[in-house]
Amino acid sequence: MKRFNEDLLNNILKELEKDNKVTQVYLANKYGCNERTIRRYIKVLKEQKKIKMESSGRKKKWIV
Repeated sequence: MKRFNEDLLNNILKELEKDNKVTQVYLANKYGCNERTIRRYIKVLKEQKKIKMESSGRKKKWIV
């Protein structure tokens, strides 16, 4: 099992709570990491059932 930075995980979760339409590109730029890292952390949050994606057509938002 890979180790995850709990601070980054919590920061991503807080950002998604503040703005449910935030992008992975924005998160990567804000926290100084690449988009792949953000995708990996979002996958962890999904597996922990803390977030899920809701979409209708092109409109997508995170449910925390």
